[in-house]
Amino acid sequence: MTEDQRIEELDSALTDLARRVADLQVAVSGVQGTIEDQRDVLRSVDGLRETVDLLVQRFNALLPPDDPDARFYSPITTPRFWQLTGRDRERAVERLRAWVDGVYRSQFGFVARKLPACWEQHDFCLVVLDVASELHSCLYLQPTRNQGLLSGQAELLTRLMPALADLMASEGKCEHSQNIYRANGARR
Repeated sequence: MTEDQRIEELDSALTDLARRVADLQVAVSGVQGTIEDQRDVLRSVDGLRETVDLLVQRFNALLPPDDPDARFYSPITTPRFWQLTGRDRERAVERLRAWVDGVYRSQFGFVARKLPACWEQHDFCLVVLDVASELHSCLYLQPTRNQGLLSGQAELLTRLMPALADLMASEGKCEHSQNIYRANGARR
């Protein structure tokens, strides 16, 4: 190989090396940019642990983890009384019967006395009682009470329950209700 060929070969290798160094320089610049971006991200999460700890403290103040009554209300699936039959319908009515006996009659006094004795035979009454029981649960099964919740409770007691009771009383003016008597012989 001649000296000119050797110089040409070295020149070609040097050009190739310069190209590879330029490629590496671009790659290194990209990595440096990524590192700087990561540094910015890490700066933005600085203090995140303290923020999360503060949120946990606030949450636990509202809902103490060792308090079984501190839970959020969770609605049930809406019963479609117009479609329910058999055991599914019985279960839905049993749930309402338990609420009527355990909550409605004991907590709503004269308003609850308007409930017709035949309420279980009227889909309208079942739907109204389902809504009333869920509203009651929504408003009274919260671990803490604020102004909005208190306002909702007042609305339920003073406007909604009396109106719902009047609607169910009207629905209960039916043929079969004339044949239902209380244990003491008085008509319901």
